[in-house]
Amino acid sequence: MDENKIHMSTESLTEFKKSLLYGKRNNLFFKFLANDNYSEDEFADFLETILDGLANSIDNNDFEALKDYIFTSQLKGYKPKKQPSEFVYETSPWNEFSNSLADSKLSMISTGGFFCKGDDPMDPPGMTQEEAIKNIAAIFKLPPHLSAIPVNTPRENLVIRQPGYDIRAAKIDPNVVFPYEILKDLMNKKMFQSTTDNFYSFVGASQQTNLIKNHAPKWADLMRSQNVDGVLLVPA
Repeated sequence: MDENKIHMSTESLTEFKKSLLYGKRNNLFFKFLANDNYSEDEFADFLETILDGLANSIDNNDFEALKDYIFTSQLKGYKPKKQPSEFVYETSPWNEFSNSLADSKLSMISTGGFFCKGDDPMDPPGMTQEEAIKNIAAIFKLPPHLSAIPVNTPRENLVIRQPGYDIRAAKIDPNVVFPYEILKDLMNKKMFQSTTDNFYSFVGASQQTNLIKNHAPKWADLMRSQNVDGVLLVPA
């Protein structure tokens, strides 16, 4: 056997773990496992528990315990290293909500990355979700674009593209990160008085300093120009 033709590739468990986050095994649903909150041993334990739980779930036709385990694992993976007491600000960004909810006009801004067909914020338009994931570094540097979405937009006219999270659940039901139908239903039930003609969305995977200093103030002015009493901020 010609040894020059033999190619052996080995990969450590840590390398496998890191490949889940914009690597060759990119998986935005499980990307939380790639960060430092999970050691190599903890990652191995997670895989073992998932496989064992999957076997039990198939046998029992009950996946609730498996879903609960994945959810608690996500909480651990995304838990900030700083304690809440370390996040100290000299001023609060919030204004007290003084109006009664029943008499209020509301709007919504989601970081889910939604826009309407024919109103693609990318130039050139038409980038797929897969292409966006591969170009996450370039997209992160782009200025955030706030897409206006009429409140009566049918689901089939909504498009989602956001390289920062797994969009599969949002494609099935956009309300998980863009609850526009829920807001309309609550308004019809007289929970509040009215909404703006449009709800809004942008790609949250963007430079935060640029967003806070340059764009958020303009968006706040947009809300004021529509005489809203409150804005629902929905993270994706």
